[in-house]
Amino acid sequence: MCNDPGRSTWLGFATTANLNTDTHLPAAVRAPLPWPVLVLLVKLAPVSPKPLLLALAAFFGAYFLFFRSASTPFGPTLRTEGRTTMTIPSVSGWYARTTPHPNGADFVPARDKLVFAVLLNAPADPEGFTAALFRPDVAVDARGRVLQVKSDDFAALTGLSGQVGALPDTGSFMNAWRVAHDRTSQKIDRLFVSSADGQIKETSVQGWHPEQKKLKDAVADYEELPPVLHELFGYIQEARTDYKRGEEENKSLISQIKAIVEN
Repeated sequence: MCNDPGRSTWLGFATTANLNTDTHLPAAVRAPLPWPVLVLLVKLAPVSPKPLLLALAAFFGAYFLFFRSASTPFGPTLRTEGRTTMTIPSVSGWYARTTPHPNGADFVPARDKLVFAVLLNAPADPEGFTAALFRPDVAVDARGRVLQVKSDDFAALTGLSGQVGALPDTGSFMNAWRVAHDRTSQKIDRLFVSSADGQIKETSVQGWHPEQKKLKDAVADYEELPPVLHELFGYIQEARTDYKRGEEENKSLISQIKAIVEN
C-alpha cells in the first residue's frame, strides 16, 4: 500500500499506460514497460508531481529513441575487398542501334583514333575478326561494315574498355582469363585497347559464356571473371550477329585493323 499521493498517481499512470494505442510506433515500443523498470521508477520518483512528470517524459523519450534506433534496418554497404567498385553501364542492343556510316566508303582506320579492336582465335576461325571502335562514334563489325554508333553507346563501350586496363595481368599467353569449362579447346576473344599514351594492351578471355564466370585458375584474388570483362565481352559478341565466315564485305579493311593491333 502506497500512502504517498505523488507516488500513487505515478504508480497508477505507469501501470495503466498502454502504448499499444499508438500504431505508428514499432512493436517493441508499443509493448508495456517491464515490471522491474516500473518498480525502479516508483522507488526513485520524487514526491512532487511536476518533477515526476518531467522524469516520466524524459524516460519515455529515451525509451522510444532506443527502440526506434534498434528497430531501424541498416542499408546495404557495398564493399569490394582491395578493389575499386566499378559502375558498369548497360549498353545491351548497341549493335542493333547502329546505322550505316554516311562516309563508310571513305573510312581509313588510324591508330590514333582506335579505341579498341577484338580478334578471334577459335578452332573454326583461328584468325577471326569481331569488331573495332574508332573515334568519333565509328564501329567496324565482323563483316567489315563501317557503322555509326549512337553517342551514348559509344561512350559507354569506351568507358568499359578503359576500365579493363586496371585489371591485373594474368601471366598467361595472350594475357588470357580462362573460364572453367568441361570441354577443352574453347575460343579466345582477344581485346586490344588503346591507351591515352598510344600504347595498345591485349586482354583476352578464353571460353566466354553468358552464364559461366568461374575461372579455371584464379588471377590475383579473382576466382570469377571480373564483371567488366564479362559485360564488355558480352556486348562485343553482338558485332558477330548473323555473321558467317567467308561473308566478309570488306576484307581489306579488316586486314588494316589487324595490322594496327598486331604490329
